[in-house]
Amino acid sequence: MENLLEKRKKEFRAVGLAMFVASAGLLLLRIIFNLIGDSISETLSDVLFSCLMQIGALLVGTFLTLKLTLKRSAKQTLSYLNFRKPSLVVMLLCIPFGVCVLVATIGVSTVWLAILMSFGYQPSAGAPLPAQFSIWLLLLNIFLTGVLPGICEEFTNRGALVTAMRNTFSKRVTVVLCGLAFGLFHQNITQVFYASLFGMLMTYLTIESKSVFPAMVIHFMNNTISVYSDFATSYDIFLSGLFSWLSDTLTSNFILIGLLFVLTVALGVFLYIVIIRLSRKHYRKQTGGIRALDEGFDEGEPLAPTVLYKPALGDWAFYIGALVMTVLTTVSTFIWGL
Repeated sequence: MENLLEKRKKEFRAVGLAMFVASAGLLLLRIIFNLIGDSISETLSDVLFSCLMQIGALLVGTFLTLKLTLKRSAKQTLSYLNFRKPSLVVMLLCIPFGVCVLVATIGVSTVWLAILMSFGYQPSAGAPLPAQFSIWLLLLNIFLTGVLPGICEEFTNRGALVTAMRNTFSKRVTVVLCGLAFGLFHQNITQVFYASLFGMLMTYLTIESKSVFPAMVIHFMNNTISVYSDFATSYDIFLSGLFSWLSDTLTSNFILIGLLFVLTVALGVFLYIVIIRLSRKHYRKQTGGIRALDEGFDEGEPLAPTVLYKPALGDWAFYIGALVMTVLTTVSTFIWGL
């Protein structure tokens, strides 16, 4: 037992270091690219920023931090990060669920933005798309906004952080803490609320499925459809009529858009329940019908400990640093619109 708790302590501290590095990396890169933004093209700036942040700080940074500090093989590190084969049916159901999540996100973010604006907040306008459509620009935006965050952000948040918190707290506390951490991690007042809710949903799904892959698919679908809808309405390409109709309805017919929102959320809730149940069934089948969750401890069982490590104050050092950094940055985006 003593060796196990010492192992949990090292893991907890290592993940804290990874989260601190990721948070500091995001802040530092934002400062740097704001300073050099006028000297390079917007496209090049987006590519460099996303690759350095997502691939460098989140994917490579998190993996190397855990591998080197915990002195584990690549396979053991990936296992700790919840890289486990999920159910194919679950993965397929995550595709339509990702669409439902996007609709819910639009509704929640619209209300949240209205609340912020009632306090005097003025959101900055996004950069306009070029006048001429380019399939390569669309694919690049999907890669930068859909593929990279879907993989890299889940790698760190639903991989490392969820495992560390679940080895320390109950399932419910883990869901809340990891959700709030994901919201603050964005360091943007307009994203913090809906990102926190999204983080809670994905945390619970990861705990139940014992795999990070379902959350990756949902995250990718949510971000990619958002990117495509912007291009579709701007360039009159495939499904542009549908996206334009939804946009017009959002501003002109509150009752209809409200009904569509409720129906889509209801479908999303149904899909989420089905995904959770199938994930549990798939896991029990993989483990020979043994339910490990809260029914005795086995060090090899992922995300289902009954022996929880109680961290000392010193173990929280990097987490506190990341929390202070992300809270201050998030608040600054509200006060100064940074």
